[in-house]
Amino acid sequence: MPNRTTNVELLNRLRDVLGGRRVSRSTLDRTNYSHDLWPRSVLQTRHGVVERQPEMIVWPETTEEVSRVLKICGEMRVPVIPFGAGSGLCGAAAPVNGGVILDTKRMNKLERISEKSMIAVCQTGIIGAHLEHELNRHCYTMGHFPGSFGTSTLGGYLATRSAGQAATYYGRIEDMAISLQVVLADGTIVETRTVPRRATGPDFNHLFLGSEGTLGVITRARMRIHQMPEARAFRGLVFKDLKSGLTAMRKMLRFGLRPAVIRLSDEEDTSITIKALGINVMGCLLVLVFEGRQTQIDMEVRKAIELARAEGGRDHGEEPARLWFTNRFAESFRQSPILHNKGRLMDTVEVAATWSKLHGLYKTVRQAADKKLTLLANFSHAYPEGCSIVFTFMGQAENDLELYDRVWRTLLDAVLKGGGALSHQHGVGLLKAKWFVAQNPVAHAILCGLKRRLDPDNILNPGKLALSPEGPC
Repeated sequence: MPNRTTNVELLNRLRDVLGGRRVSRSTLDRTNYSHDLWPRSVLQTRHGVVERQPEMIVWPETTEEVSRVLKICGEMRVPVIPFGAGSGLCGAAAPVNGGVILDTKRMNKLERISEKSMIAVCQTGIIGAHLEHELNRHCYTMGHFPGSFGTSTLGGYLATRSAGQAATYYGRIEDMAISLQVVLADGTIVETRTVPRRATGPDFNHLFLGSEGTLGVITRARMRIHQMPEARAFRGLVFKDLKSGLTAMRKMLRFGLRPAVIRLSDEEDTSITIKALGINVMGCLLVLVFEGRQTQIDMEVRKAIELARAEGGRDHGEEPARLWFTNRFAESFRQSPILHNKGRLMDTVEVAATWSKLHGLYKTVRQAADKKLTLLANFSHAYPEGCSIVFTFMGQAENDLELYDRVWRTLLDAVLKGGGALSHQHGVGLLKAKWFVAQNPVAHAILCGLKRRLDPDNILNPGKLALSPEGPC
């Protein structure tokens, strides 16, 4: 941890690079940057527990400035924590060893669009909604719509391997990233080659995708884009039980249908979340949104209804899907007022499994859940081979921190037992570290080797992805 003398020297050196206004040691900034949106941090704040604060915050505007910041911090052995919009839910941006928060949001430009290659060149501090708006102005879309769409950055998507609501049609963030520019711990700037595909050894993009800022700082990306869809179609289908809805989903994807959105609510989610939107149905609601050419989506809607009816599904027309679509980002902000209400807790557990294990995993997690809690689930981000499940738990307890930790332990133990992935789109951070190692210790050992090679002094975001906060593994 830097001492006072080190702090003064560090402050002066960083100001030489960035100027006085883009380096801050104010109490307010240090407090605000001490955590992301991990609900446990909110609960700790409620109990008066002060998070470990950074020594200072910097706002670079170029890759070269990021490089110079990392060189200085590397020479002085000061941790650097890359920070996008702070909307992560796993503690991945928490400065567990203090250090310097490197806020990327001033690196917020859509630099150019290559219409011939259908590639957008972007700085990674750009907010996802701003990027999409700029692309839409030129009649393009990236097709990436996470729940945090308005409050998250492109760099955050890449660093956590994000998957948006339209992943079934447009793909996940790793499908969209063509090439990356990354600054390593020693300030070296590296860039992967911009080509449609390569067969020259491992794909080095994947070294940094999902690395949560522990191996490098992603400063620029070339992203695949698409023309804006000609048309959009909506459908709401209701099933008497979850199993028949899942079977219909699987058959739709097996047939080759690729809706932009495919989201099935279990009975509890339908009766609480869906009803709150003004949709009054009984059973399990399947929301479908198709995008593309009108003739194509007309065919897809007809086939989806046919396959749903074969599993007992009832067609409720466009309105349920339209209502959900209109309010689709509001869901992600429900927990804020609840968490600030004393004694209340709420969080989401997003996992994934193949179709052969999916329903069994759902039942395993449900059986393990604390019966004092309300547990909802929806099945979204579906693919031919499997699907994600997003569980939402809500409850109230006098000792809410103890209950929160116990719930997560129980549910993630159940996910490991049920053969699922611990995270489909939110990453690992601090929250899932123990289970991350348990799920694949050999893979984690390889990650430790990469960390030792790329960041031997453990400068970059210490303590995340179950990497030791004190030194490389």
